Amino acid sequence: MMPNDMQINDLAKQLLQEPQVDCPLSHYFCNGVYLRQITMPQDTFVIGKIHKTEHFNVVLKGKARVYMDGVVSDIEAPCIFASGVGVQKVLYIVEEMVWATIHATNETDIAVLESELVHNSLSIEQSVFDLLVGGA
Repeated sequence: MMPNDMQINDLAKQLLQEPQVDCPLSHYFCNGVYLRQITMPQDTFVIGKIHKTEHFNVVLKGKARVYMDGVVSDIEAPCIFASGVGVQKVLYIVEEMVWATIHATNETDIAVLESELVHNSLSIEQSVFDLLVGGA
């Protein structure tokens, strides 16, 4: 059974009440390309935002269980794949992971990029959480 939006939002609110883990970000710009790199510690859950654009994902280091497009998959570096519009990822980090997203844009203001690239909402449902933990 697939989770519904209410379950996802309720779990996200619960998780946001827990201590948050620092996931350092780096931003790179070159000739109309923006690369956003995040480092995620082992044994953490990461709830991605819902993306407004199609873009590349590059996993440079690590291993995770990832819920995306209704499916749970194991992703291990090195790995490159595209994400479509409206995609949200929920990850359980098995081994410290370095993940980059690549976006075509001439914008360099991070606040503007955040507004252009992602929706300002988080969601995850209990069944997704259980799938990720159960398979870890």
